[in-house]
Amino acid sequence: MVKSIREPKLATAEFSRDMVETMLTYFDVYAQDGVLKVEVTDWGLWLPNTVTGGRQFLGLARLPDTYRQ
Repeated sequence: MVKSIREPKLATAEFSRDMVETMLTYFDVYAQDGVLKVEVTDWGLWLPNTVTGGRQFLGLARLPDTYRQ
């Protein structure tokens, strides 16, 4: 772990076990050059589909603080 270098954090993504299993299941379909891209949005995490131009909903590990009671 490097403690002396501090870059600004761009985003944080949280993955549940079922989300990771989904990534493993669809890895070969959605990966390009051995790399799986995940889009981070306010509505959750998405796997972009470069063939159709669409995307598959990966999930949301927990509700954002603004939706919790």
